[in-house]
Amino acid sequence: MFELPTTFQKELAPTTQKVYKSKLNALAAHGIDTKDKLEADPAKAIEAIQKITGDEDDDKTKHIRRTILSAIFWVIPEVSKSNAYYKYYQKCLPTVDDSTGKKWVKRKNFKG
Repeated sequence: MFELPTTFQKELAPTTQKVYKSKLNALAAHGIDTKDKLEADPAKAIEAIQKITGDEDDDKTKHIRRTILSAIFWVIPEVSKSNAYYKYYQKCLPTVDDSTGKKWVKRKNFKG
């Protein structure tokens, strides 16, 4: 079971906390059971995420990976854009396919 810290990056709704705890517990099953271990070895945690989610690279799998990463961001203080978790999150964004009309616009490029 993942050992939760006493302070978090931000307050979350109880249902979101429950989802994030389950994702962190999945990482704990792979030996990453504390915030310190997440911070010390991002490569091992990313490898565990890939084992948990499998080899598929479809949007459903990417969504699960983003949820696990969001749980990590919840327990780790500030994450810079040069951090391995942030970089991996960027690789897990939804696919853009203009032929199907399916569009994903990165937040920084969104004009609503």
